[in-house]
Amino acid sequence: MSALTFRNQTLYVAQFVARKGQLIMARLPGVAPQAELLMPSDDVYSVVATTIIDGNTYSTAPVAVAGPVECLAQVKQNAQQGAYEFQMLIEPSPRADQMRFQKTTIGPVTFTISKSGIPVQSVVVSNSFMVEELTINDSYSVYAVINGITTETVQTTDPNAVITAVVDDTVLEGGYFTLTVA
Repeated sequence: MSALTFRNQTLYVAQFVARKGQLIMARLPGVAPQAELLMPSDDVYSVVATTIIDGNTYSTAPVAVAGPVECLAQVKQNAQQGAYEFQMLIEPSPRADQMRFQKTTIGPVTFTISKSGIPVQSVVVSNSFMVEELTINDSYSVYAVINGITTETVQTTDPNAVITAVVDDTVLEGGYFTLTVA
């Protein structure tokens, strides 16, 4: 299994944010100074769709997804129970590098993507039959927030990369941080 490694070689806690393409893989909890954290780079996510119908909030059951999928949120009429059922259908994506989201409902639908039970990203679809897409290619981008400062984003295509937060001593003034990729 592939895993990205996040190391913190600063004197402050570093919070890393990692993306695979446009998909936020994680907003990691703070990594303590001189510590490291491993995160699988090929993991399973869960998706929940939520909408409002006649003033009531409806949510689907969480569905586990991995890789390129297409999520369709729809309201189905259940004549036997005299009710509506809000549901999400999952199918393979027609694009091997995308997660796709669409709806057939009148109101907007929010698709919440979670990893290990923690929401990491939301996609809102406002127009029926319009598709919102997230690219999930093999390009990873990472930035960190250290002592209230956001670093520049680094990129790699290595699913086993080691991303290290370090003090940037190339500038004349102290307090700057940078990320290195190995």
